[in-house]
Amino acid sequence: MLKGLVCMSIMCMFSPVSSQSNAKHWQKIEKSLENYRKSLKIPGLAIGVVQNGQLIWSKGLGYADLKRGIRVKPSTIFHIASLTKTFTAALLLKLEQAGKLSLTDSLKKYGIKESKLKNLQIRHVLSHVSDSDPPGNAYKYNSPRFELLGKVLKKATGKSFAQLVTQYITNPLKMTNTAPNINSRKDFLASKRNWYVFTQNLAKPYRLKNGVPTQFIYSHRFNTAVGMMSNIPDLLKYANALDGDTFLSKPLKQKLFQPWITPTNDTLPYAKGWFAQCYKGVQTYWHYGYGRSCSSLIVRIPEKKLTVLVLANADLLSEPFSAGLGVYGDLISSPVANIFLRHLAFAKDSLPTLDYTNTPIATLKKQWQTTQTTTFAKMYQKELVANVLLAKSTKRHKKFDELMRWYLETAYPAYTTKPDAWGPFVGRYPMSRYYVFRVVKNDDKLYYKTPASKGTRLRLYPINSNTFLLDPYTRIIFRNRKMIIQNDWDRVEVKKAAEKQK
Repeated sequence: MLKGLVCMSIMCMFSPVSSQSNAKHWQKIEKSLENYRKSLKIPGLAIGVVQNGQLIWSKGLGYADLKRGIRVKPSTIFHIASLTKTFTAALLLKLEQAGKLSLTDSLKKYGIKESKLKNLQIRHVLSHVSDSDPPGNAYKYNSPRFELLGKVLKKATGKSFAQLVTQYITNPLKMTNTAPNINSRKDFLASKRNWYVFTQNLAKPYRLKNGVPTQFIYSHRFNTAVGMMSNIPDLLKYANALDGDTFLSKPLKQKLFQPWITPTNDTLPYAKGWFAQCYKGVQTYWHYGYGRSCSSLIVRIPEKKLTVLVLANADLLSEPFSAGLGVYGDLISSPVANIFLRHLAFAKDSLPTLDYTNTPIATLKKQWQTTQTTTFAKMYQKELVANVLLAKSTKRHKKFDELMRWYLETAYPAYTTKPDAWGPFVGRYPMSRYYVFRVVKNDDKLYYKTPASKGTRLRLYPINSNTFLLDPYTRIIFRNRKMIIQNDWDRVEVKKAAEKQK
């Protein structure tokens, strides 16, 4: 609770950049975004910024269709993945206000039987606090369970989510370029949108194959967790509606954006369909989208009626940073979000932008070191981690190794490696007959291989005598002839195979 009060008290100190029409200012933002687009190997991005109901900047970068050379425009339609959850939350609050349901209703009332946990309510699922026992005690992002809310809506109203989101949100707000997944034909037709318009204006989907953007396919999924399509102009209409009091009344908005507070008075990072985070006195409500061949980001700073939107036709806007965003609910895990925070939320602080793409590592380290004496040190620490993960996701192995070793210098400066002691870790670790982890030692370095790595060796970076990092989030621990692979959200333990007698 104290954290939230501090945020509210400091908000009056926040002001975005004074002159939104400053061309040089937006050129800096565009350059930073374009650098990251190329680093992330995303074919196309669409960006929009709205303040006080007015569009102050929008841009298309890269390509909606690489083969045909069609460039992205702000009007290009994208799949928005989990930004769909924000629509679901607004819809549920509207239906509660209309007396159709209550957020404290049990899921059992709607014919949903969840065997793992008892006493699940709509609000628990809506705020991602449904995995604790009892529900409501801890946050854990759970998109599959969020999909259950579609059954709630159907049972409460007799209508599908596609029908309801059209009736209550997209039609009233005149969001004519927003609709359910075009590959989910029945749901798309329920929106009564123009099929031809969407097929012509929808960005082509891409994924990396051997480090190269390659056309892929969009998912057929559409539900209360994922599957909406939209574009920048429509989503900015949605943002403006959230800033006003007509679409949702003030009491409803307060309920929507109130972070979950546990029985022990801990404030969690998720409200209802939105992440809620206060950073350096700036209260933000945001969400990221991460789907097959698509990703997205929306950041709202309601005190200034400011919203930033970024849409992509590949998953890499979110995929490298999904742990920081989804597991920890931390917006500054995204380097793209940080670009806007630096230039809009903290413009008066004149924070430097570090170019991880073009700057030599020695120069970059010096620039980074100067940021560690400021109150924004944590932002730059998270940005270093983000760029390590980015290099790993885009299979730039040399860059990843370079940045990972730098990360170790900052996070674990005291440890001295002892390769001579690693012999017992070398060997085979079978999960099954057909899936075997292999640990090998070469030139005083330890490597890890899996069938999924297709022959590529992944270096293990030591942080103590028996613990190594695969990346900043994933640890490999060797103990009692076992290899333990773990991070903050998962753990796998594999026993070492007996060595063959010679």
